Amino acid sequence: MPRAANPALPVLWRRRLQQQSDSGLTIGQFCHGQGISTASFHAWKRRLASDSPGPVPSPAREPAFVPVILAAAPESRSGDSAEFLTIRLPDGGRILLPIAAGDELVCRVVETVARVAARMEDTSC
Repeated sequence: MPRAANPALPVLWRRRLQQQSDSGLTIGQFCHGQGISTASFHAWKRRLASDSPGPVPSPAREPAFVPVILAAAPESRSGDSAEFLTIRLPDGGRILLPIAAGDELVCRVVETVARVAARMEDTSC
């Protein structure tokens, strides 16, 4: 008697396929890190591709970035008023950077926050 199909498996494998695609790793590297065989990976990829005519759907996600608000900083002790870039994080945290810090630093901070957020999503089940 054949085993009953587990309805959770296609969901699990769709997520794995998307994680591999997002990871930037080769299929072999990804499978080795996840402890799964490349044969199983390819079999599920074929199976899911034949089940749906389009590409493997990615799970709906909230935007990786939130609005950036430019605001004047409070008067400093020296009486100077510097403008700051405020980056509001989804968890309610804020990052304040002086506008004078320049584009390069702001970009590095945003990229770092995005990278850490992506890692945190990958580890949550």
